[in-house]
Amino acid sequence: MAHHQLNAANLQFSVNLNNTKFSEMLRPNQFKVNELWIAIKLNQRSVFVQDEPYDIYVLMDAASTYVFGHLLSRVADEGPEEAEVEALFRKAWETKRQWPEKLVVPERSLAQDVFKTQAEKHGFTFSTVRLADLTSIVGPVKKSFASALR
Repeated sequence: MAHHQLNAANLQFSVNLNNTKFSEMLRPNQFKVNELWIAIKLNQRSVFVQDEPYDIYVLMDAASTYVFGHLLSRVADEGPEEAEVEALFRKAWETKRQWPEKLVVPERSLAQDVFKTQAEKHGFTFSTVRLADLTSIVGPVKKSFASALR
């Protein structure tokens, strides 16, 4: 998958960053690069590889909307494997040479625990947000992905 450099529109966001509660329209340019990374599943329907269903997860920076990379997770596994997520974070580290201040994933994500483990391992905070709150940032990436599959 190619890296995407996208500019997103406004973001309705409610998350606790550095113990400050935000509940306002935010734009990616209100974040510093590496302040907030997002881990999210791109596909709504499974992607089939050799007749087996997979989900595709990406790790991206909220400020720049830069996608560090992606991983495929077998739907039967109910979320990505720790080694795959660790490799995704290693790729992000190689790109930025620093960790974010915070990582967010959508609430009720099957991958929540494995991404939280990486945040704890590397010393940055972790939280969940409503998927709708991430739409303005991740929407263009999801749309690009969906177009590529047609």
